[in-house]
Amino acid sequence: MKKSIALLIGFLFILGFAATAFAIHAEIPAETSAIVAAGTTQVTLSGDLRVRGWYLGNIKGASTSNLVPSKDNSEAYYDERVRLAVDAAAGPVSGRIHLESNNDSHSSYHWGTTDNAPGDLDSKPTSVSLLEAWINYAGSGLMGVPSGIKVGHMPLALGPATLFFDNTKFGDDALVLYTNPTPNTHVTILTFKAAEESFAQNSNGHDLDVYAGVFNGEFAKQELGIYYAYLNDPHLGDLGLTFNTVGHAPIDLADTLTLQDLGVFGKGNIMGVDYTAQADFQFGKISGLDAGGYGLWLGLGYKLEPVNIRAMFAYGSGESASDANDKKMDQLVTFLGSHTQYYTLVYDYSVAGAGGGAGRDTSLGIANTQVYNIGVDFTPIEKAKISLDGYILRANETSLYGNNVSKDIGTEVDLKGTYQLTKNLVYFANAGVLSTGSFYKDTNLGVSADTNPWVLMHGLEFAF
Repeated sequence: MKKSIALLIGFLFILGFAATAFAIHAEIPAETSAIVAAGTTQVTLSGDLRVRGWYLGNIKGASTSNLVPSKDNSEAYYDERVRLAVDAAAGPVSGRIHLESNNDSHSSYHWGTTDNAPGDLDSKPTSVSLLEAWINYAGSGLMGVPSGIKVGHMPLALGPATLFFDNTKFGDDALVLYTNPTPNTHVTILTFKAAEESFAQNSNGHDLDVYAGVFNGEFAKQELGIYYAYLNDPHLGDLGLTFNTVGHAPIDLADTLTLQDLGVFGKGNIMGVDYTAQADFQFGKISGLDAGGYGLWLGLGYKLEPVNIRAMFAYGSGESASDANDKKMDQLVTFLGSHTQYYTLVYDYSVAGAGGGAGRDTSLGIANTQVYNIGVDFTPIEKAKISLDGYILRANETSLYGNNVSKDIGTEVDLKGTYQLTKNLVYFANAGVLSTGSFYKDTNLGVSADTNPWVLMHGLEFAF
């Protein structure tokens, strides 16, 4: 088996799926060697070992993921993730079994702890979960048009900016139908179960939090239908349209959720300028209220070797106190995976934000947030890459947090670097500091305006 079939480092692995909404249909890489070859069957083994060290400064509640800026609070730890995948192809049929360490809600485990015995001397990591388990059948389809069906547990995301839905980190159980009516067009229809019973349970029954502090409803089942059209234009790049409908079978018929999200996106290069653009608009009903959330994302990049200059603006609508009486729900509703960084290392990934999320376990993306970003990527030598980003962050609505609450979340600076030690081994380091604005002082999400949370993370990743 050639080493060049290695999985990309975990961060790039996730982005690779998210970059084009259903890149999950990709076939097994051609540059592989079968470890089992019975007739026309090809079986390929790959894996990934990642070890990271973390230091979180001026952040309270890191152990519980209820992360808020808090002066003189810190935590340091190491974690590790293990992945092992088997890909099989036999003619038009292919499949993947992808195992990952730890449990359903985390892909890594902290050194010195287990799920059942934290801090115990007998703390061998033993939990293993299925990250992927799917069957894909591709044929000539109706009237000779290439088509296929894919069934099982798989990573799913929508659009290059993933404003509305992304679960590439953990995957969902899905039934996918797809076809390629022309060489440059890809159309997908799918349905999947995100939760058969409920997201959480308490003494009052089933409790589904669509987003914290704004909407609570009681539901038993969730299904999401996605209609996805994708066009590759040689001059404009990848253009796409998504229409998604989210439905819940209610326990109490007074509480209903029939949410629709219309997304339009593009990603490509025009006259030397790389662009990523996406807009999502939401309709339907949320517990009897009219959904009216929306999200915008525009990213631009221009390469001046060895430097790549980037700029990005994002906007996610928020809910105001006055909206509570107008029968509308105006905050952008998101279904995003936990423990996933979508833009900044500290505000987005590590602390509670203006959208109502509670740190790493509840990522709401750009909900109720404005993001202004300038960044630069630099390749000083062939094996090293460095990225430096500056962000201005503002809340769009703050009246739900109280009277006279500032919209100034703060500014953040992130630094990221990777170094290719060998062909299959990468060293990486990420650092970020959030200079908090008055928003955290004015709400119960922070302790004081001069509390500046910061994160330092580094690690090694071996892919084979």
